[in-house]
Amino acid sequence: MIEIITPGSHSARTASLDDMHRLRYRVAVEQWGWKIPGVAPGYDKDQFDTDRTVYLLAYAGPGDRLVGAARLNPTTGPHMLSEIFGDFCDLQPAPRDPAVYEFSRYVIDHAALSKEEQFRIRGRLSAAINDFCLRTGVRALSWFSYRSMYQRAVQSWETTPLGLPRHFPDDDQTYIAAVSQMTAEGLARLRIAFSLSPGEPALVVRERWEAIDRRWLDAEPRRAA
Repeated sequence: MIEIITPGSHSARTASLDDMHRLRYRVAVEQWGWKIPGVAPGYDKDQFDTDRTVYLLAYAGPGDRLVGAARLNPTTGPHMLSEIFGDFCDLQPAPRDPAVYEFSRYVIDHAALSKEEQFRIRGRLSAAINDFCLRTGVRALSWFSYRSMYQRAVQSWETTPLGLPRHFPDDDQTYIAAVSQMTAEGLARLRIAFSLSPGEPALVVRERWEAIDRRWLDAEPRRAA
């Protein structure tokens, strides 16, 4: 199951959001070794977790435990590429567009899952992100991550780099900023790649889709054909 927590449902889902912030810390800090300035020990919440953020939470296994998460932020306000990683956008500027959201904090709890389960959750969460964008008029997602993420993204989505890849010797990783188009064709490719049925994954949302469209998008919804 993939739960969507929209800005209108933050206050009703505080316990789930707390679980997500703890999951993000376990994965990003304890498993990946990220050093995130300003976050509390055991709890990854930063300045880009705002009242306009959309969260996607992936549940699996006995008791539907939380095993994955991602967040989406409007690029019309402060976001990671505009405020922190702008120097990675040396080919194109960081997006500022009501129909482009920034995709970040994509985490899956590898320590708690088998390889097979990790693959399944990654497929469902990626497809849910694409499906959510189609339903609500988000045309594209900008993001900053490992180069391996770019290599995965281009297999499903039309993806354009915002800058050249850059290697960091302190963690021996190469990072890149890019924009991926959210299309029905991309969603179909994801479903094929991860052996998902046409209705997968099930998206659980606490509000009507029509209300979400009006409430949190900065522009009139632009739906896929």
